[in-house]
Amino acid sequence: MTRRMTKTQRNALGKLLIFGVVIVGIGKILDATGFAAPLIICIMGIGLFAWYKHSQKNKRIEYLRNKYADEALVQRILRHEFWQAQTSEQLADSLGNPDCIDRKVFKAKTREIWKYDRRGVNRYKLRITLDEDIVVGWDEKA
Repeated sequence: MTRRMTKTQRNALGKLLIFGVVIVGIGKILDATGFAAPLIICIMGIGLFAWYKHSQKNKRIEYLRNKYADEALVQRILRHEFWQAQTSEQLADSLGNPDCIDRKVFKAKTREIWKYDRRGVNRYKLRITLDEDIVVGWDEKA
């Protein structure tokens, strides 16, 4: 009787095969060119990646400064902070889009609970409550 592979086992086998092909490919390149060319290419790649990340960070800072025109607010957003009376737009800029949003509509107001950092089925590390798109409180688990 043969046993079927589970999805996790198939994924692990696929990753192992890809890793093996990459290692064999690197070995062939090193045999053909020596260490100098791949080393230079790696250093250039790391340099380009660092430049790209720095450029993206500067673009984000400039975007936030143009959007809010308040340096203290921009610095709080860049530190990924959240606070009471923060708008939903500021919260999204600070923490990003939530994993899940629960929305309740009452007669006089709308309440949303933005959930971040999923830990399990309907379990989240951080839940932020917004009334009419303004942060009114949060619950953060350890």
